[in-house]
Amino acid sequence: MTVAGSNAASAYRSYGAKRLAEYLRAERERIGSDLYVNGDRLADELGHPPAEIERHLRELSGSAPGLEISLDSGSPRALWRVSQR
Repeated sequence: MTVAGSNAASAYRSYGAKRLAEYLRAERERIGSDLYVNGDRLADELGHPPAEIERHLRELSGSAPGLEISLDSGSPRALWRVSQR
């Protein structure tokens, strides 16, 4: 394992957060622009409880390698913006 790979692996607090980051990275690359998501939609797509998804999004905010995940303050609901770092 490379040093970069080791650093990337340590950026995740849990396996669930890592899997979510991988999913978000793939979706962002697939559409080719910023991705806007909410916990309920992701929970439906991934088969996990919304509270778990929201917890992982908060964990990943500011710490996911290659991704910028931030809460969109202009939205009345919890809407997350996922962009490339």
